[in-house]
Amino acid sequence: MVSRQQVPYFLVLPTLIILALIVVFPMIYSLTVSFRLYDLRVPRHPFIGLGNYIRLFQDTRFWNAMRVTGLLLLGEIALQFPLGFCIAHLLARKFYGKRIVQPIVLVPMMITPVVVGYIGRLLFETRSGPINYILNLVGLPSLSWHASVKTALLTVILLDTWQWTPFMTSVLLAGLLSLPSEPYESAKVDGASGFQILWYLTLPLLKPVIALAVIMRGLAVIQSFDVIYVLTLGGPGTATETLGIYTYLIGFRYWDVGQAAAGAWVLSMILSIGITVFLRIMRTEER
Repeated sequence: MVSRQQVPYFLVLPTLIILALIVVFPMIYSLTVSFRLYDLRVPRHPFIGLGNYIRLFQDTRFWNAMRVTGLLLLGEIALQFPLGFCIAHLLARKFYGKRIVQPIVLVPMMITPVVVGYIGRLLFETRSGPINYILNLVGLPSLSWHASVKTALLTVILLDTWQWTPFMTSVLLAGLLSLPSEPYESAKVDGASGFQILWYLTLPLLKPVIALAVIMRGLAVIQSFDVIYVLTLGGPGTATETLGIYTYLIGFRYWDVGQAAAGAWVLSMILSIGITVFLRIMRTEER
């Protein structure tokens, strides 16, 4: 017989078993693989300790992937935060047609990233894409966009900014609408200008929400894969090869699953550090 106190444990048990099978076991297995010379073309996979990690850190391509990921992170945050804040500030006001405009602004965020990648290939097509057509109309030359080493990363940043600025907007808009009205009324009575209210009142009050939005987007950017895979597959050359693309290519194109697993664990450690920093910031703001 099962006692009343044991019933909750039996109800949770199936979920725990499923999580162990699809989350815990693959993580432990990938960790063991990262310590082996695991080439899919070879039947034996000997234990080599930290050999995969040493090879990983000696690979110039890995450091290039780190650099590309960092540039992608800085570029996207630098564009998405100010754009998202401006749009959120506008949507926080009352105006005619707000109920129609607000859902339209959020539409790009709801599109599947793979579809966004194909949309980008059509928009930035070198010979007959609409972006180059508009540039030609105003007298500017066509650009190679995702086909050029110089502009490929910029193309990815622009495409991701179009898709994910609505996320930044929605988070910041929720923060703006939750701010108390009393400090703003007092500031207006004291004769504060609009810029002073924004700089000394809105931004400090919104600091926890800004930290949340920026760190969440930063963690997502570090894991970037879908759009880049469809748009450039890390090319031309290694111009847009992020850590996610690098790990995928090492494991599924060169069959070196051991080094790919090591790269995946390095990526997970970077994400863990980011999450830890995020939680500490949030606790500090709460205090």
